Amino acid sequence: MGTVFLIHRWFGGVILPLLLFGAAIWFTVTWKRESWPGRPAQAFRILVDIQFLLGLSFWLYMIAAGAGSRYLAFPFILHPMMGLLAATVAKLAVSHNDRVARLGRWAPFASLGLLLVIVVIAGTLARLL
Repeated sequence: MGTVFLIHRWFGGVILPLLLFGAAIWFTVTWKRESWPGRPAQAFRILVDIQFLLGLSFWLYMIAAGAGSRYLAFPFILHPMMGLLAATVAKLAVSHNDRVARLGRWAPFASLGLLLVIVVIAGTLARLL
């Protein structure tokens, strides 16, 4: 389980924020209403889902292993909630959602910018513990 935690920590703390920043720029520059979302956008959403599932599996394992008092207490309880929120925002960022689509070319940039803020906050919460 230590490997899952290490992958989650490295991916969430280093790779995902860089990927979010690059994806926000790329999706904004290449955005076309008739072809959105493309394969790169769908792959991006899957990467965010994998990150969330790695974190959730580690969190549930630690609760089952007897560390529930720490993992169910504030502020750590916010970390999996932020992960779920991040996965939801990632889905909205690459979908044909009417609310997000109204932003046009700036839809991926705005939603991925929000996702980047969520990832940074969740990572900061995790480092405080």
